[in-house]
Amino acid sequence: MAKEIKRINIKEAPELRLLAEEVRKDNRVIVLTSEGEELARITPPRARTSRRKITPKAMEAFLSAAGSWKDVDVDKFLANNQKARNCPLLVASNYEISGGH
Repeated sequence: MAKEIKRINIKEAPELRLLAEEVRKDNRVIVLTSEGEELARITPPRARTSRRKITPKAMEAFLSAAGSWKDVDVDKFLANNQKARNCPLLVASNYEISGGH
């Protein structure tokens, strides 16, 4: 089981704050040692993932998919899906999922 991360406010510890800011700015690890022995590592925070903007082209593609399954025989699709779950060696492409196509 992973240990919980301990958080320490370094607002009043200028030397630690400088080290932490250097790690974040340079995006690299700093290893703290004493007499050649590694005591701790200061690592940069994970980069935040930004949410992608939805482009007009992406929105158009999304909207064009609406209704694309309207001709699917849902009961047949679900039955074939259940068969595939019960038979792991069965290739899904052997099933016809649309009504009459």
